[in-house]
Amino acid sequence: MAEIIKFEDLTLNVEEARGANEMIFEDIYARPEIEQVHGIQLGVDMDKRIPILGQFGLLGKLDQGGCAINNETDQIPVSQKTWTPKLISGRLTHCQDDIPNLLKVWKKSMIAKGIWETVDNEMVSFIEARVANAITESILQKTSFGNTAAEVVGAGGYLTAGTDNDYFTPLNGIWEQIFIDQSGPALIKRYKIDENSGTSKEAQLELAPEAALNAMRYMYNNIDPRAFSGNLVMQLSRTLFTNWINFLESKSLVHQLDRIENGASKFSYRLIPIVVRYDWDRNILAYHDLGTTYYLPHRAILSDINNIPIGTSDKESFTTFDSFYDKFTKKWYVDYAYRLDAKILQENLIAVAY
Repeated sequence: MAEIIKFEDLTLNVEEARGANEMIFEDIYARPEIEQVHGIQLGVDMDKRIPILGQFGLLGKLDQGGCAINNETDQIPVSQKTWTPKLISGRLTHCQDDIPNLLKVWKKSMIAKGIWETVDNEMVSFIEARVANAITESILQKTSFGNTAAEVVGAGGYLTAGTDNDYFTPLNGIWEQIFIDQSGPALIKRYKIDENSGTSKEAQLELAPEAALNAMRYMYNNIDPRAFSGNLVMQLSRTLFTNWINFLESKSLVHQLDRIENGASKFSYRLIPIVVRYDWDRNILAYHDLGTTYYLPHRAILSDINNIPIGTSDKESFTTFDSFYDKFTKKWYVDYAYRLDAKILQENLIAVAY
């Protein structure tokens, strides 16, 4: 079992790293908040049916007069989905003695090394902050890219060679559900991004100047009109967002098509807010690298976020974990656990591009 922080990759001498203020801490990756891209259904602990009640079709014929009655026979259609939340859990283990003797960042004195329970609070706080961030990243990764049949390249799948597919197989995320829909009588409206079929990474990433605009325009024009009664959000991979901004700048239109909220610029398309999925790009580049190409690097979803909800037992488990020291093993543990599922509720109320 390796220590939490990979200290063996450091080359230290007695004059290095005497304080935390001398270290560089990588910034947290840009990403949306979970609530920006998914509705959250609470209280989902086990298999639970989701009834979906439709609308009447045609009603109202010319009255026949007299005692004749126009008896309506139309029925409200019903369908259902099933929540199948999976328990995601793990443990991180830290031993104070794993820290190299020369690294004084979190070791105030060599005397402290002999006191097993003395784990510097600054180090614990750093580890806990990183765990909290990683849990959010994991939730976004699984709800987007989860695939119960995920395999690596060479084994019939699209995961980067060497990737542990167990991190992807707990549940089918939104994209896998989209792909399943498109493999049959498709209900989801889809715009095909030609560059995704490029024969090299360079060809894939060289988007046509109006690629993002064409994708957004198609999704907006072709999504079921009933979708506009909800909380529609346009989710774009960073590649598409950058392509769109470049297009606007080339036309000197950026100042016309964004809006200002609380002093910050918020981009939208035809009044629909845009959320940039930086996390999509990170996951695709890291875990969907096929070697010569990437697996669908450019993606977009237009949907009411409540039509693509995630289910969990309680929202608090997304942001809390158990952090404790065990005297018997003389190690510090961080345990986390949460239940998670993701669903497309009504396929006809979503449009995608990839």
